[in-house]
Amino acid sequence: MEKPINADVKEPAQQSRPPPSDQGSLEVYEALRKSEERYRELVEHANSIILRWDKSGVVTFFNEYAQNFFGFAEDEIIGRHVIGTIVPENESTGRDLRPLMEHISNYPEEHRYNVNENITKNGTRVWIAWTNKVLTDDRGETIGVLSIGSDITKQRLLEEELRQAQKMQAIGELAGGIAHDFNNMIHGIAGFAEVIHQTTFDTRIAEYASQILTTAHHAAELTKQLLTFARKGSYQLRDCNTHDIVRDVCAMLARTIDRRIIIRQQLNAGRPHVKGDSAQLKSALLNLGINAKDAMPAGGELVFSTCNEIIETATSICDFQLEPGQYLRITVSDSGMGMTEEVRRRIFEPFFTTKVSGRGAGLGLAAVYGTTHLHKGAIQCRSAAGKGSCFDLYLPITLDCSKHLKSKPQKTTVQERSIRMMVVDDEAIVRSYSKALFEMHGHKVETFGTAAEAIEFYADNFPEIDLVLLDMIMPQMDGQQLFAELKRINPGIKALLATGYSVESKVQDILADGILDCIRKPFTYDQLQRKISVMLANGDLTLEGETREVW
Repeated sequence: MEKPINADVKEPAQQSRPPPSDQGSLEVYEALRKSEERYRELVEHANSIILRWDKSGVVTFFNEYAQNFFGFAEDEIIGRHVIGTIVPENESTGRDLRPLMEHISNYPEEHRYNVNENITKNGTRVWIAWTNKVLTDDRGETIGVLSIGSDITKQRLLEEELRQAQKMQAIGELAGGIAHDFNNMIHGIAGFAEVIHQTTFDTRIAEYASQILTTAHHAAELTKQLLTFARKGSYQLRDCNTHDIVRDVCAMLARTIDRRIIIRQQLNAGRPHVKGDSAQLKSALLNLGINAKDAMPAGGELVFSTCNEIIETATSICDFQLEPGQYLRITVSDSGMGMTEEVRRRIFEPFFTTKVSGRGAGLGLAAVYGTTHLHKGAIQCRSAAGKGSCFDLYLPITLDCSKHLKSKPQKTTVQERSIRMMVVDDEAIVRSYSKALFEMHGHKVETFGTAAEAIEFYADNFPEIDLVLLDMIMPQMDGQQLFAELKRINPGIKALLATGYSVESKVQDILADGILDCIRKPFTYDQLQRKISVMLANGDLTLEGETREVW
């Protein structure tokens, strides 16, 4: 029946049923509408960033997830260029992103996948992995790009931390090798300066030699810091009270830094004892304090605080790994000028410094980094330009704090005589200095540059040798291996190990093998003589012959 043209009101049944002639097209239309709604709902609520932008780089679509992620409402982003909204002009690395965005918008087929740094509305830097698809019109011409992005910021940070850890490890190996070679050279310089100082009757020459010795000792301190960074410095772990260390450091800083800097202590840790080397921990905190002082040229506040923390699961802090357990956290914070993110990432690298020339070698924080590794702890820095800096140092606490540090040994009267020594070292200057200086003091010295020469001589003459001084690092055979060979010849061998660097586990292994003691290069004759005196006092070294009383 024909429908009245002027009918304004339809019956309910007629209202819901379209004319037979339009039924098919309406069904298609309804299906398309529902499909579009489902597609839009899928796009809007997808757990991915979805945006469309034209060839000029202007955003034409921005899904709900993208709005929530970047912090832009739809009306704030549609019609605006990607540069200056979700893409910074320059990455943190300094790369200019404008040419990249222009190339993607014009030649998207060449950038089906790309990764770049983006920025949210509040200025947070994020890393996004983008998949790009070309959008074309009915004629097949490119009209824009459909980009789908995934946030990979956490992954990127982990990769960056891994790269940083690998870089620091490589730098550490390099630093350790350089420091060891420098120690040998400093050892020779200081040794011959000592020979000159003790043999000359000219006061001017004696003063010059003294200046050489002082300079050599300063150089030795620098190599010591390098070795600490490389985790190859010599150290002794004992129970120590960090609160005592903090108090000592604060007292030292109070006497030396600008009085406009207020130093405060907040020692809240109930269990402040750690297993550590008190000298190295004190040096680490002192370095942090000095760096804080340099960041506050007009004065400010420097705070040392402690607290106990429990790490329940294995935790990664920067490139340090903390095992579950109880830790002491020492925090050193300042109200100074702070650091940019680029500077903060590099502060622990040796020789990196923001100070003017002559104000620092850039080894202070590198040594702190090494000390932290040696103590199986972790350190992190939080800082922002103009907002001060904060260093958190985590150290495993000592569960049994009842032990006290050993009291310092008292001076003991010992008996000494001229002895016959073997010195084995691959550095010619060390052998030459050792022979000249030791024989000056009445000892008989035989020197050898290779392990093979030393073994051959010792096999024929070991009954006459009182003490063997071995270098730890030598080609073909190191000091520990050479000692094992000499011990096969004479199980009762008496030997000292001289080393430019060592680590605790290695030292313990060597001592367990039967080496009497280790002495760190560069050392003076007096330091060596004190070692010999202690061994004589303890009965580790027994000598016969004429004696004289010494301290």
